[in-house]
Amino acid sequence: MIQRSIRRLLNHFGIVAFRRSSRVYIPEDESYRIVAGLVRRSNPVIIDGGAHLGDMVDRLGALLPTATFHCFEPDPELARSMGSRYAGHENIHVNEAALGAAAGTAMLSINASRATNSLLTFSDALGPELEQVGKLVKTAEVDVTTIDEYCRRHAIAALDILKLDLQGYDYMALKGAENILANTAVVLVEVLFREIYEKCHQFKDIFALLTARGFDLYTLCGFHYGTRDELLWADAIFIKRPEFGQERKDRQ
Repeated sequence: MIQRSIRRLLNHFGIVAFRRSSRVYIPEDESYRIVAGLVRRSNPVIIDGGAHLGDMVDRLGALLPTATFHCFEPDPELARSMGSRYAGHENIHVNEAALGAAAGTAMLSINASRATNSLLTFSDALGPELEQVGKLVKTAEVDVTTIDEYCRRHAIAALDILKLDLQGYDYMALKGAENILANTAVVLVEVLFREIYEKCHQFKDIFALLTARGFDLYTLCGFHYGTRDELLWADAIFIKRPEFGQERKDRQ
């Protein structure tokens, strides 16, 4: 009776509560714990695409203290702040660049909420809950590199975790990681279920790309909904099928 009363009170204020043991919903905060538990090497190599201010480095680094991080943040101000913050940390490499399907330059949209910065522009069909955070403040020309090119230049032969949070540009970054995906164990990627950014790829596109390259969907975390209860985005965790390496050898 008390639990039902508390739940009704929370629902009145728009708060949904789940017991962690219920297995009904995995909050966004749990994604780092899950991917850390999937790592099998003692000195994992991690790429953090869309590093922002280093949230992943802090939280995943606490779980995997011997990991090496290669971080990418195209926003010049955020990249400089992150570079200063982690100066002297030999296992944390901060790159002021965006990730894409090809190297070059592009215009970055810097929005009212910098967490929504993207190489894409927000869709005109945005609901009121996203209009303010997605309001364009300015643009900046930024360097774009590919994950494959970076791994080649830095002699990275395998990745334990590839994390992408690129605000609708994640699919393009995966297209630029064709080679290293063959030797990647876990992918943590933000997936969109609506056209939040103009001409963005959505969950079905990323699912098709990764499953074709030997990954299985492990779980989804942190579902976000719009005011009309439509599903907007979530975090997806993919793991490499253990037999995929043998399948590749059999086809050769």
